[in-house]
Amino acid sequence: MMKKIFASVCMLAVLYGCEGDGKVESDGSISTDSTGMVICDFDLVKDTITIPLSQWVEDFRIVRFENADTALFKMWFPIITDKYIGIRQRDQRAFKLFDREGKYLCDVGGTGNGPGEYTLLYSEAIDEKNGWIYLAPFAWSKYLLKYDTNGKFIGEVDMGEYLNKPRIQLLNDGSLALAHLYFKDNNSMMVAATVTPDGTVTKCTDTPASLQIIFRNPQFAGFNHEVWHYGCTDEMKFAYTFSDTLYAYDHKANTLKADYVMKNYRKTEDIYCIHFPLPGKYLTWVRSKGSIVVDLKTQQSHFYNLTNDFVGGMKTNANFVNGYFFNMFEPSLLMERIEGRLKEKDCTEEDKKVLKELYDSLNEDDNNIMFVGKLKK
Repeated sequence: MMKKIFASVCMLAVLYGCEGDGKVESDGSISTDSTGMVICDFDLVKDTITIPLSQWVEDFRIVRFENADTALFKMWFPIITDKYIGIRQRDQRAFKLFDREGKYLCDVGGTGNGPGEYTLLYSEAIDEKNGWIYLAPFAWSKYLLKYDTNGKFIGEVDMGEYLNKPRIQLLNDGSLALAHLYFKDNNSMMVAATVTPDGTVTKCTDTPASLQIIFRNPQFAGFNHEVWHYGCTDEMKFAYTFSDTLYAYDHKANTLKADYVMKNYRKTEDIYCIHFPLPGKYLTWVRSKGSIVVDLKTQQSHFYNLTNDFVGGMKTNANFVNGYFFNMFEPSLLMERIEGRLKEKDCTEEDKKVLKELYDSLNEDDNNIMFVGKLKK
């Protein structure tokens, strides 16, 4: 028995690297170059682990959005803060603002061509402290749109040139960071910029060599790329669809650097990856291959499956924004997911109890339901 206990303690020390002299031995798949960029070698990621959501997330809640006609929406992407949930909708519908209990507060702006109106949005930021909401149009606009949290249009932030799929992030000092698609024939802004609370714009012209190579590629100059950004780290980090590399924008120094790269994953031209930088780790989804977690604390990388142990162990996507986990469901779809989970062999009696209670509380004619949890630091 003592031998088994000793072996278990040794295994925990290897897995978590938290005891002893504090040194952590990499599994060989993770390295760091001379600039500090983290490198994960896809060919060296071998095993698959199952991760319970509670390992990464705390303060989990189920938000039921109210059913009034004005509150109904077709979700495209949310922004979540301590007080608010904002919903960017499909089909060029108005941006909607809710409190964290799902109570409808207001529409922010609206569709059209007048002041404070838009045809299609690409990103958003909520400044709770000052009571502002910023919306970024999809393209063909030089402006960010600014509103108060009652939905009233305040004015435009002039960026000085046309933006292409701009992503914005509220920073700790109240400034906005921005990154977009840079087209060399149309833009003087090299990828990124900072906007101070008084509307002063500082453009970033410091571009890493790896980005310069992308910009010289004729295939880059088009809207077939997306700008991937999730706002879950203090620094703004972003990537492009067909780039291996995640970039970090240091707004104080007004510089860009290559922050993280997944190498050796692109076996064919149609394979690409999306990076999700989180505190202490990187997640990478590789098309047709699966999802990988790169843990900086343990210096280990794995393919992973994420299960929501807050609601009966249902498999879940790794959706994160602005420091929060989320999953959005229409009630009928959530009911189908619960029915499927109840049939799985590893669904325990406790899981079934939680799932049935949730199932019985659902009405397929109700508004959407969101699972929300705060990322652990």
